[in-house]
Amino acid sequence: MLRYTLFFYFMVIAILPIARSAVVNPKPTTCAAVRSIYHVSQNGYFTLHDSTNKPYLAFCDFQSDPGFAWTLIESLSRTNAATTTFRKSFYYNVPSNECTPNWSNYRLSKAKMSALKQAASSTHFRATCNFDNQNEKGLANRRDYIRVSFCAYNSFFSARNAWICAVVDYINIRGYSCSKCNIPFYSYSNYHLFVDLPQAKVSCGRFNVPDVKSGEDIFGNYVHYHPKFSCTMNSTSTTNWWIGGAFYD
Repeated sequence: MLRYTLFFYFMVIAILPIARSAVVNPKPTTCAAVRSIYHVSQNGYFTLHDSTNKPYLAFCDFQSDPGFAWTLIESLSRTNAATTTFRKSFYYNVPSNECTPNWSNYRLSKAKMSALKQAASSTHFRATCNFDNQNEKGLANRRDYIRVSFCAYNSFFSARNAWICAVVDYINIRGYSCSKCNIPFYSYSNYHLFVDLPQAKVSCGRFNVPDVKSGEDIFGNYVHYHPKFSCTMNSTSTTNWWIGGAFYD
């Protein structure tokens, strides 16, 4: 009996450092996990861990949408939107400066984005404009903004040569907005995921924005763009894509 007691004692002693390490050194995989573990409320750069447990730096937004935490997966200027990397859909693995997050030329690898999407807390994606001009403290408003659940649009990592209708949580373009409306999305080999406003006017839920330019694209694929759309006002205007979901304190 004493032998078994001693064996059990030494086994407990042996695993204590491992257990202590797991508690002392948590390894969050999403910004929602960062919020839950560290109870931070300020936006900023935090260390996340990918599917192979390797650390990487990511920007987290906890302030723009109350109750939501967002991880930046891509940010590009209007100028860089025309380059090969940023014309590709999220189906393709074309990372750019993923070790040094920035606002004009940044994209995570597909593996990192996929790991973020697969996390239990990742229920939505969104696109914003010029987040870098908000002093990294969250958006002042939701003008030129879109938020969608992955349940509503399950082709985020696809490259399908077709318009796909999806009910969005919310969309606002130049002050014209709707909630729970049906919007057409498109992405293909050399077409970044985007919404074509003339197509939105005549298909899906027929979302109509006045003063639309012929062929006007929003949130990517800026072959035709509107100078009053925040993401494309000038060559340095930025488009920011995020994956996130609700957090629970």
